[in-house]
This record gives sequence, structure tokens and C-alpha cells, in this order.
Amino acid sequence: MEYIITFTNTNFTMKAEKTLLDQRIEVTMLPLPSQLSAGCGLCLRIKPDEVQQVMTLLHEAQVGEIGLYSRTMKDGRFAYQEIESI
Repeated sequence: MEYIITFTNTNFTMKAEKTLLDQRIEVTMLPLPSQLSAGCGLCLRIKPDEVQQVMTLLHEAQVGEIGLYSRTMKDGRFAYQEIESI
């Protein structure tokens, strides 16, 4: 399982990526999957063992309007589930 973080605009996405890379957290920017609807069109993929740290860092950096989703493979396709709280 992986986690996908969505953003309402590109500025938040870029700020989040820089914040995480500055802290040496592995992050991958991806096009927003068609199954998800967020305003930006981009998302970040993070590892499951770093999700709590990532969310704390983004909150401290005042990166706003974040969506968090789990991503698993199901029947040969990715399935996404919104995470309400960690």
C-alpha cells in the first residue's frame, strides 16, 4: 500500500514537494489519477511508514487543503480510499 496526497492547487503541490524533499523524505509527483477529483491535477506519492511524519511536516509548513488517500492494487487496477484521519 502507498499513500497519495492531493492538493487544490499547483502552488500547494510544489510547496509540499519542496518541504518534504528538504527533509529527505522520498516523494514522487504524479498526475492525479482519474478516479480522484482534486483541483490541481497533480499529487504526491509517499511511503506508508512516513505518512504521519509527512502530514505533520505539511501542517507545520502551512500547506493547505490536502486530501489523503490509500492506494492499493485491486483486480489489476489501483483502488483509492480517502483517509479521514490518521
